[in-house]
Amino acid sequence: MNSSPPDLHASLIAAHHDRLNALLAGDLDALAKVVGEDMIFVSSSGKAHTRAEVFAAFRSGDMKMERNQSFDISTRIYGNIGILIFQTDSKMKNGDDIVEGITCSTSVYEMRNGNWQMISQHQSPCEVE
Repeated sequence: MNSSPPDLHASLIAAHHDRLNALLAGDLDALAKVVGEDMIFVSSSGKAHTRAEVFAAFRSGDMKMERNQSFDISTRIYGNIGILIFQTDSKMKNGDDIVEGITCSTSVYEMRNGNWQMISQHQSPCEVE
């Protein structure tokens, strides 16, 4: 944690958990509140997805999050930009594939109109020691 006020870090982590809960519930209205229209997501397989692509996949049922538990969360805040670095134990359906395991993730949020919105996320497979 850097020297930003603790409540900013707490609100960033709360936005992260709101996003995970919306993914698990498949609640695109709640997800839209914490994911910017300009969001780019790079999956652990290296494929980049836009917000529109992710939302369309959830809407069609091609994508479904079955488990998503994050841990070892650290935060950095630089002005109106918040960065979370964390690990996630997840299981999701993506088309006919089941993607399951531990990923290391970096998410970038921007404070917009008083709320954090994720604008970028990059995942990589990782090993837990």
